[in-house]
Amino acid sequence: MKHILLLLTILFSLAALSQEQNSPTKKALSIADFDQWKTVERQSISNNGKWIVYEVNPYKGDGKLYINYPKKNKWKVFARGKYARISSNSDFAVFKIKAEKDSVRKLKVKKVKKDKLPKDSLGIWVFKSKKIFRFAGLKSFNLPIENSSWLAFLAEEKKDTKNKKSTQKKKISKGTPKLFELIVLNPVTEKEHRFKNVSEFNFSRNGNLLGFIQIETDSITSSKVNIFDTNSEALITVFESDGIAKKISMDNSGKKIAFIHTGNSKKLKLYSLYTWEIGTFKSKAVIIDTNSLEMPKDWVVSKNGKIWFSRDDSKLYFGTALKPEPVKKDTLLKEEKVNVEVWSWKDPYIQAQQKVLLRKELMRSYLTVYNFSNKTVARLADELIQDTKTVSHGNSYFALGFANKPFLMETSWNYPHYKDVYVVNVNSGNKKLVLQKQQDFAGLSPFGNYVFWYDNIEKGWYALNHRNNETVALTKNIPVNFYNEEDDFPRLPTSYKFAGWTKDDQYFLIYDRFDIWKVDPKGIEKPVCITNGYGRKQKIQFRYYNLDRDVNYINLHKPILLSAFNIENKKSGYFETTINIKANPKQLIYQNFYFSKPLKAKNVDKIIWQKSSVKESSNLWYGSLNFKDFNKITRLNSQQKEFVWPTNELVKWKTFDGRQAEGLLYKPDNFDPNKKYPVMVYFYRLWSDNLNRYITPKPSRAQINPTFYASNGYLVFVPNVRYDLGHPGKSAVNYVVSGTQALIDKGIADKDRIGIQGQSWGGYQISYIITQTNIFAAASVGAPVSNMISAYGSIHWKSGVSRMEPYEKGQSRIGASLWENPKLYLENSPIFYLNKVETPLLIRHNDADKSVSWSQGIELFMGLRRLQKPVWLLNYNGEAHYLKAKSPNSKDLSIRMIQFFDHYLKGKPQAKWMEYGIPAIKKAKTLGYELVE
Repeated sequence: MKHILLLLTILFSLAALSQEQNSPTKKALSIADFDQWKTVERQSISNNGKWIVYEVNPYKGDGKLYINYPKKNKWKVFARGKYARISSNSDFAVFKIKAEKDSVRKLKVKKVKKDKLPKDSLGIWVFKSKKIFRFAGLKSFNLPIENSSWLAFLAEEKKDTKNKKSTQKKKISKGTPKLFELIVLNPVTEKEHRFKNVSEFNFSRNGNLLGFIQIETDSITSSKVNIFDTNSEALITVFESDGIAKKISMDNSGKKIAFIHTGNSKKLKLYSLYTWEIGTFKSKAVIIDTNSLEMPKDWVVSKNGKIWFSRDDSKLYFGTALKPEPVKKDTLLKEEKVNVEVWSWKDPYIQAQQKVLLRKELMRSYLTVYNFSNKTVARLADELIQDTKTVSHGNSYFALGFANKPFLMETSWNYPHYKDVYVVNVNSGNKKLVLQKQQDFAGLSPFGNYVFWYDNIEKGWYALNHRNNETVALTKNIPVNFYNEEDDFPRLPTSYKFAGWTKDDQYFLIYDRFDIWKVDPKGIEKPVCITNGYGRKQKIQFRYYNLDRDVNYINLHKPILLSAFNIENKKSGYFETTINIKANPKQLIYQNFYFSKPLKAKNVDKIIWQKSSVKESSNLWYGSLNFKDFNKITRLNSQQKEFVWPTNELVKWKTFDGRQAEGLLYKPDNFDPNKKYPVMVYFYRLWSDNLNRYITPKPSRAQINPTFYASNGYLVFVPNVRYDLGHPGKSAVNYVVSGTQALIDKGIADKDRIGIQGQSWGGYQISYIITQTNIFAAASVGAPVSNMISAYGSIHWKSGVSRMEPYEKGQSRIGASLWENPKLYLENSPIFYLNKVETPLLIRHNDADKSVSWSQGIELFMGLRRLQKPVWLLNYNGEAHYLKAKSPNSKDLSIRMIQFFDHYLKGKPQAKWMEYGIPAIKKAKTLGYELVE
C-alpha cells in the first residue's frame, strides 16, 4: 500500500514538474492524466440499421455500454456493459455486465478465492418495450445469426440451501464437463424455458432449432441430447446413453444436428459421430466410428476437431485423428526417471519448436467430410496434407490442400516457406498435386473452378483450371508491377495481394500499387483497370471493402466500396466504383483524417465507422453508404482542450547519400518558431503514413508516447527508414541521423538536447547508431539485439523457431548466413563498437522476453558498464517483450523514461534510481522516483 501511495504521489508531482506552460490556459499532460482518456470499442449495427451498440472504455476503471438510436439521437447507458450483440431481428441487445473492478480488487486484497469472486451477469435491453432483464452468474450466451428473437445462455445453477442433498458435492468422473443451467429466452414475448445440468448448446443459423446436451452424474455418467424448437417451443430428446456427448452442431436450415459420443470405458475414450434429422423422432444415425470401413486402421473421430455443416447443408465436416496411445503406468518415482531432450540434426522442427507446438500436435485433427446425398465419407486431410481449406462456406465440390512436411527443416533459414499444393475432391477425397514448392500465396476461387497463385520468381499472378490443366499468366501483359516495389528485404518481393473473385469465378480482381485490375482466368478477355488508372495518376491506393462476409464474391453490376489512401499527402476516405462500368472511381468522402473500416447493416445501406486525426480523438460516426448524410455519434475526450496538444506535419529531407526521405514531426500546439526545442527521436521502420492518426496519451509498454512528449515541450521526430541489403545499421544512420541534422539545420532543434528511443528492431538500430555518432544527448532502447553473432544462433522462444531466417531473409536483412559473410554480422553488431559510445543509455529488457533473449540486453549493459559508460538496465521480472497493457509496470517505465530524458535534455535533477540505483536489498521497498537536489 505504501508503494501505491508513493506511486500516486509521484504521478501527481510529475504533473507539476513537467508543466512548462507557455500558454496560460493550457497545461502539459502528466502521467496521472492518462487514466481519463477513453476509446470507442466493439461497435456494431443492427441488421435494420436503426440501432448501434458500442463500448466507451477508459484507460483505467470501468467502462460503459451505449445502445444508441441515431434517428432520434437517443441512447441507453449500462455501466460495465461488454461484448454486446444485437438480435438478428433487430429487437433487442444482449451483453455481459462485468463486476465492478474496485469491488473485485477489495476482495482480492482480502485473499478471497477466485471461485468466490463476483461473476459476470447478463443484461438484455428490449428496444420497443424499453425493458431491461438481468441474470446473475453468466457463463456464456449466444444468438441465432438469422431471423430470430430468441437467445440462450448458460448460468451457474442456484443451490437449494434448504435441501441438504442438493448442497452435497457429487463425485464426478474425470473428463466430465462443468454443468450449468440453460436459459432459453425470447425477451420480446418474455417466454422463458430453463434446463439444468447443461454442458453446451448451439443454435441453427436460422434460429429454428436449439440443440443442447444434458449430463447426469449420479451413479454413472450419462448424456442426453435435446432439441428445442423455437417455433413450437417443443422439446425433443433425440439421444440418450451412458457416457459423454459433446460438440453439438446445428445445420443452417434448422433440420439436422450432429454430435460425438463416447461410452464410459475407463481405458481410451473413443468417439462416434452421430446425426439426427427432423422427422426421425428419437432415431439416431452413426456416421462413422472406429469400426467404419471408411476409417483407416488406428484412426478415430477426433474429440478436438470442429464439427460444422456446409452452408447448403449438403455436407458435414468433422475431424479424425490417430488413435491416442494408452498411458502406461509405472512404479518409478519422479527422481528415478530419465528426463532428457534429444536434439537431432535430422529433426524437421527443432526441439524448441516441437515443444511450443506440442499441444497443437496432440490436438491435431484432420478434416473429413460426410456427404448426405450419397452417404459417403471422404478424408480431405491426412498425415502428408495436414492443412485443407474449403471455399464457398463448404459448399464447393473442391478444396485446397497444403503439404509442407518435405520442407519443414528449411523453415529455420528460408522464408517464405515452401509448400506443395493439391486440389482435393470433396466428394471422393482424391487429391491432385497442382503446384510444387510454392513459396507465396496460393488459393482456390470461391466456386472451386481455379487454383490461383502469385509466383514471386516471375512476379506475376497465375490461374489454373484444374479440370483441364490449362494455366493462364494473368498479369503478364499488364504494363504495371504487381510486386511490392518498395520491398527492401533480401528475398523475392511479395505481391500487393488481391480483392477477390466475381460470381461464378468469372473474373479475378488484383491490386497493383494503386489500382485494381479485372482479369479473365480463361485468358480470353483483355485485362481492365476497374479504377481506370485514377489511383496511379492521383497517387491514391484503392482497396476493396467487403461489407458482407456472407457473400463470398464481388458483384459485377452494383457499386462497390473502396478505401482510398494518398501516399503523398496522406489523405484518406472512401470511394465507390462499378466493375463493369469504365469510369474514374466516385469520391464519397476524402479528407485529412484516418478512417476505419466501416460496418454495414445487413439489410439496409446504413454504416458506422470511426474517424480521427492527430487533433481529434477517434469517434464513432453513423450514416448512409453514399455518405451524403452522416452524424457524429460520440464526442470523446473533451478534456483534451485543457492540455497542450501536438500538431504534426510531414517533413522531407535528403539523406547523406542523396535519397529523398520523409517522416513526421510532432510539435506542441503552442510551438514558437523562434525557439529551439529539445527533440525526441522515435522510429521503427515506416511511420509517415500515420500523419492523420490520433495517438491516445497512455503509459508506455515499450516506446515513448509522442502526444505526451509533445505536450511536455518536446518536438517528436519520427523518420522513415529504408534499408540496403546487408547494411541495416548503416541504413538506420543514413536516414535517422540525416533527418535529425535537417531539424538542427532548420533552427528548431537544439543540437545539444536531442534524445532517441526505440523498441525491439528500433532498439537494435539505436544501439548501433550511438556507436557511430554523438549527436544524441541520451538514448533509451527496449529489448535490443546487441550482438548479431550470438543472436543468429539463438531461438525465438515464444515460437520455438530458429532466429537464422530473420537474420538472413527477414527483418535484419543481412542476406547471407554467418558462414557466408561473417563480416556483415560483425559490422552490424553494436557490441563490437561500444568503446565509441558517448551517449548515456537506458536499456529496458525483461527476463521473460521470448522474442529477443534478454541476454542481448545484458551483453549491451555489461559491455558499457565495463567501459564505465553511463548505462542503466530496467528488468521487469516476469514480463515479456512488451509490458502487459494497463500494468503498473507500464506507468513505472513511463516515469523512468521521462525522468531520464528530462535530466539529459532539460537539465532537471536526476532521480534517486539514476544516481544511486536500487540495491537488491531495497527492491520492492523503494521506487527511487525522488529527485536528487
